[in-house]
Amino acid sequence: MSLPSSVSGRLLTAVLFLLGPLVYGAPLSAAVLLPVATIVAGVIARGQSMAWRRFGRDLLVWLPLFALMLASGLWALDGKAALSLAARLILVVVLGMALVHWCRDLPPGALRRLLPALAIGLMLANLYVLADLGLGGALAGLTHRARENFDFATYYGRGATIHAILLAPLGWGLWRAGAKRLAIAQFVLAAVCILATHDLSAKLALAGAVGGAALVLALPQLRWAFLALLALVALGLPLAFPIQLDQAQECWMFANKKSALHRIYIWDFVVDRIADKPLLGWGLDAARRMPGGEETVTLGQTCPDAIPVVGQKLPLHPHNAILQTWLELGGAGVVLGFGGLVLTLGRVYARRRRVAAAVLVATSVAGTLVALVSYGVWQEWFLSALMLAAAVAALALRQDELA
Repeated sequence: MSLPSSVSGRLLTAVLFLLGPLVYGAPLSAAVLLPVATIVAGVIARGQSMAWRRFGRDLLVWLPLFALMLASGLWALDGKAALSLAARLILVVVLGMALVHWCRDLPPGALRRLLPALAIGLMLANLYVLADLGLGGALAGLTHRARENFDFATYYGRGATIHAILLAPLGWGLWRAGAKRLAIAQFVLAAVCILATHDLSAKLALAGAVGGAALVLALPQLRWAFLALLALVALGLPLAFPIQLDQAQECWMFANKKSALHRIYIWDFVVDRIADKPLLGWGLDAARRMPGGEETVTLGQTCPDAIPVVGQKLPLHPHNAILQTWLELGGAGVVLGFGGLVLTLGRVYARRRRVAAAVLVATSVAGTLVALVSYGVWQEWFLSALMLAAAVAALALRQDELA
């Protein structure tokens, strides 16, 4: 027996309301929110046959990549792990695509509360985070007391990065729905919260979103320049390495952002391994098992009065979506994966008006910047969060069409 549409609508509203508190307090929960939201949205939008036809058309773009991911189990360092990861990632992508399509077909009555609920949930999370930062982590200590060396300000960074990706479509959708004060209030509070956390990638995503939107607002044709740049960087990024730092540059980075310096060493190591198997890569999930990855590198050992820090050459993943794809699926994976992404975004950008295009580019730039400097591209929570952000953009598009 199916749920009434009114009940399903309230459930989807609750899921979006919870998204804000959960991505800040328990970001891994995005992997649970995605299937729940997809099922509920499917119930609301049931009977929309056109959605299934569009869904099938868009899914075709990704089938070659899915096939390569599954086939990589034949040459992966751990075939069973590669197949398991491939199956999970394919499921996340299919669920995310279904959610996006259903959000594009939601009836007008189902849209009324969705974006305001998401905004209010995120604002409450922002107020909690800012209060905890002001109290020196007293609130986080209530739930994370058992953890050693817990950095509460860094912990909130995951939520801040996802929020930075959501910010543009959420604000635009609220504005088009007539909730202009809420759109402005949530944007200002989000910016304050993002800047208050310790996560550089969140701040880069925020700046990139604002900058990307401004450029496309000024010159709408630049939406295509972003796609061209993305394709160029995806194909050519390994050629930018190795990066040679002199002592002054290394010591400055060590003093100001040790994690960024460590990433340079990680990326140099990864590009060396890419050169060993450039066509098909080492197989899915190989980064955590890469030969030599557990070896250590010492940061700051040439810097006067510095206490050196030891890190692994490749700790679990490269913190860069393009280099991880090159490493594990080779040039074939980059062409299929980022080619599919560019084609999908191109379809979305096409025939959009100036403001809509600017918002979509802002979201794309923010997501791309986060993927290039943080997290593993195959982490289910992160990929689920990106899919949820795409669904919010779909809701904003739908609201724009109805305004």
